[in-house]
Amino acid sequence: MSDTINPSGTPQTQPDAPQTAQIPPAPAAAPVPPAAGAAVPPAGSAPIPPAGQVPPFQAAPPQQPVQNIPGMPLFNLTGGMKFGWAAAGFLLGPVAILLAWLTNAHNFPEAKSAAVKFSLFGFLAQFLVWILVIGMFGCAACTAATSLPSYYYY
Repeated sequence: MSDTINPSGTPQTQPDAPQTAQIPPAPAAAPVPPAAGAAVPPAGSAPIPPAGQVPPFQAAPPQQPVQNIPGMPLFNLTGGMKFGWAAAGFLLGPVAILLAWLTNAHNFPEAKSAAVKFSLFGFLAQFLVWILVIGMFGCAACTAATSLPSYYYY
């Protein structure tokens, strides 16, 4: 059988690991000083296009959400904190609103106002539940009073 790939007939072995050519890193380019009279933009600003040209659209970098850091004042409340203030407002009423206002005095205004707002929501929910309970009791009492017979047979 003839070998068409290796016509010389000498056996060839496969290398164990592929050998890659090592390319030396390119030398770093030295910064070029600006020419005399050329305007240098301030650091961190976008380049200014020449007059009469429209600058290319550059999307703003995505905003990172503000996170609460342990030991620092709160930037904003989490969902569990909001539920907790609403539950405190439902159970304690106006006392919870006062607690939310006093205990969040060292936090940022957004966190303080959210705590007061959700404790107020809880208090309003308590108020609405009491109106419903009293209304239902009143309806039940009126129904019971009018269902009694007005006369008795002895």
